[in-house]
Amino acid sequence: MQHQHVVCQGWRRRPLATPQLLQQHRPTQQRRPQHRQQAACYASSSSIGAEEAKRLIEREGYKILDVRSARDYDAKHITKPARCSINAPVVQNDNVTPNAQFVAEVAAQASKASKLLVMCADGGALSDSALTQLAESAYSGAVRLQGGYAGWSEVWSPSGKRRPPPGRWVSTGKEALKSGLNIPGVAESYDEGGNLTSARWAKGLQEGEQLPPSW
Repeated sequence: MQHQHVVCQGWRRRPLATPQLLQQHRPTQQRRPQHRQQAACYASSSSIGAEEAKRLIEREGYKILDVRSARDYDAKHITKPARCSINAPVVQNDNVTPNAQFVAEVAAQASKASKLLVMCADGGALSDSALTQLAESAYSGAVRLQGGYAGWSEVWSPSGKRRPPPGRWVSTGKEALKSGLNIPGVAESYDEGGNLTSARWAKGLQEGEQLPPSW
């Protein structure tokens, strides 16, 4: 009896599972962005815009360090969220003379571990001076608010409400209620954003005259 030898051509020896092969076939893990890790890196960034600044104030515990003069701060400053803004002027009320007590005034209101958004009028020279002094005094969590108070005001009101884009009228609800009433002059006031006197003057109308229908 003759034995038939069958050779399987498709069989191959499996390679050994070496550490190099295991590393090649190991599934990669996707890294999820985390706001806290991102916020921790802001101190080395050049500036933070108004949109991100508001998020940091509301969710990450940042405070506005307003370094404008006391007079400018009293005239207008960010009021909400409550207690989110502190004032430590880097200059006197003349906006020229340096405030020698700047760092001491910051220390009286915020610890060196505080996360601060440094804000001057325009995000320029006063912010530069404040950030330099804070860095020399070991305040590692201070970062510039881009555009300063002016940059913030382009997006948010002092109370934290979003401003409408330039040239766009946004109803508060009161105007819509008034426009439905049969009161002389209400429609004119509605169309002109409430400034009816200026609208009449711009058209050369006298007191008591009405604006044309196209207005």
